[in-house]
Amino acid sequence: MPVNPQVRALLDEFEKQGLPPFDQMSVTRARVVALGFRDLQGEPENLGEVRDILVPGPAGALPVRLYHPAPGQALPLVVYFHGGGWVIGDLEIVDKPCRALANASHCVVASVNYRLSPETKFPGPAEDCYAATKWLAEHAHAIGANGRFVAVAGDSAGGNLAAVVALMARDRGGPALSYQVLIYPVTAPAAGTQSASYQENADGYLLTKGSMEWFWDHYLTAPDDGKNPHAAPLHAADLSRLPPAMVITAEFDPLRDEGLAYTKRLQEAGVSVNAVHYPGLIHGFFWLAGALDAGKELIAAIGDELRKQTAN
Repeated sequence: MPVNPQVRALLDEFEKQGLPPFDQMSVTRARVVALGFRDLQGEPENLGEVRDILVPGPAGALPVRLYHPAPGQALPLVVYFHGGGWVIGDLEIVDKPCRALANASHCVVASVNYRLSPETKFPGPAEDCYAATKWLAEHAHAIGANGRFVAVAGDSAGGNLAAVVALMARDRGGPALSYQVLIYPVTAPAAGTQSASYQENADGYLLTKGSMEWFWDHYLTAPDDGKNPHAAPLHAADLSRLPPAMVITAEFDPLRDEGLAYTKRLQEAGVSVNAVHYPGLIHGFFWLAGALDAGKELIAAIGDELRKQTAN
């Protein structure tokens, strides 16, 4: 299928602005440039309550932003991890998407500000996300959640972290997770990959192969860390006994094939998966709901899926 017309217009505008790929930027500049995505997300949705808290992490307190669509009601909990290759991104970049997701799903969404690389290498960010998820699940009632349904979710590197937290929770005896939402997740290192999607979509579709290699280089202390399933969940020997999943992939995304491969591995391990593929779309469109209709559609689809799961 050809590139979505709205995507093509957006890519043309980026090219006109001379926006270089992340691997041609310093970490500091990349983080500043990433903040510009907020301008492509539309207006923030009104929500019953938005508040910031601190939760204990392995190296100190972690900021978490809570989105509650109906204060006073004990709702299901979704713990969210933002994307950005473990290097960029923060609570502000995903504020508008998380507001929309909380409304669409009628869940409490808890967005976790884990430590970033290269200042904090693997496994620091993953351990932050696990610690935050454990604390939030154990203190669900205190944050307005019901504690009966706890999901993890994330986009890109955040999808990686959500998948890794699900593995950690299974292997460490909790918390009990009900669901995982993996939005175009990173599941294996970019270096040496032979996947068709990395070859077909290496350049020209916002996320590049070079940028993914740059992100991985900043995240891992040594290349061998990429064999660890807590860095690369596709390399896990056993994917059984994990919570059901929704896995989203996009056609013109270098990460498409590793998302599809992870879906297949989960299904082969007996995990129920709702696999949703978006033809004509690029990596990152969850962050672009103000510029791409498909971004709004994705948030609505995830919301519908979570409502269905929480109704069971």
